[in-house]
Amino acid sequence: MEQDQPQNLRLQASSSSLSQCAEPLSWSASSASDTSVSSTSVTPDSITDEQVSYVRKHLDPGFQVDDTTVKRFIRATCGNLTLSAKRLNATLAWRAKVQPEKVVCRACARDPRSHYMHTVGYCLQGRPIIYSCLELPTNKIFEDNRDHMIQTFELAIKCMPPGVEQWIWVCDFKGFGMVDVNPKLAKLFLDISGEHYPERLGLFLVVDAPSLFGMLWRAISHFVDPKTYKKIRFLPFDAGNTDVPSKSRLKAAMDLHFDPATTAWLLREMNENREKAKAAKKVYNMYSIYERALKGQLCDGHEHENCHHGHLASEAPERPIGAATEGEEQPTAVAAGQATGASSGVAHAVHARSGSSAGQVARVAANEAAVHDLLGTPAMLHTYNMNPDLLLPQATTIA
Repeated sequence: MEQDQPQNLRLQASSSSLSQCAEPLSWSASSASDTSVSSTSVTPDSITDEQVSYVRKHLDPGFQVDDTTVKRFIRATCGNLTLSAKRLNATLAWRAKVQPEKVVCRACARDPRSHYMHTVGYCLQGRPIIYSCLELPTNKIFEDNRDHMIQTFELAIKCMPPGVEQWIWVCDFKGFGMVDVNPKLAKLFLDISGEHYPERLGLFLVVDAPSLFGMLWRAISHFVDPKTYKKIRFLPFDAGNTDVPSKSRLKAAMDLHFDPATTAWLLREMNENREKAKAAKKVYNMYSIYERALKGQLCDGHEHENCHHGHLASEAPERPIGAATEGEEQPTAVAAGQATGASSGVAHAVHARSGSSAGQVARVAANEAAVHDLLGTPAMLHTYNMNPDLLLPQATTIA
């Protein structure tokens, strides 16, 4: 690879957009804007076929990878093609050894209360939303947390509509305590996400981080990639039941990225997780969700403000466990819950078919409650409804 260094330099110089790398921010919660930031100045369109070929030429024998992945690694290294090939080789070797697409959190298979980090919906750009809350997990074991994080990342990737490469992570620090001040676990996240899932994080919303978190932040901040700095937003929890919504910084930040139904779901979720009685009942049971997805019971298509998908329960026939519907389409950006005019039109068509009796109103209210109890926005549950196999192998793992 060293003998190709001059060619590598020429390739990098061939595009001015590849010559600049993001600089570290002097971070403070007040200095950051809530607007979405481009992850890097290197865009997919600015990467040439010649650059992709250079990286491919320097991959270890036997490794196969698509162009989209190659471009992500080129963006992650700010156009350093030699480093891109080195990092991609390391990741491909890691994937061959670990097989992350098959990793399951066996702790959650034994006890669904072990962790509370999962995909819950989609942002306005169709990016999956990962939500986690530190108040609810009961398992602090290093290896179990690693497996759960990998499982969540892999599921988020499977749920990405065509053309989407990133996710948004909303992390509620309610419940953060001394047991969580573990630089080893924090560095694990940085190592795995930075090395093996580069350019996957689109935005990281840190909600209600206590002063104690400052200890951990000081310990790990120098490990954080400069581009990752630009994706972090520290926000207060100022959207409680007694707060004025119009004055909430948290709601304002969410409204920039999420549709109203998703923002409302997240805020309700955070409020419930601050009520001990409700939080104690929360559990994310993958197998239970999988079973209901097979029967088309997650999002039944009745008209309610949180659903724009237009499918009815009667249109989702039951099928045996593990069976896939022939010719079933992958979720699109509209199916991922973007509230566009077209999707709203579909919702009105459903309403016209299903009527608006008092009995339906009761069913709608019950359905909305069930949607939230299952810990996912209607858009996410719709995706699972139409593609139950996304939940495999996690759902069928027996510890």
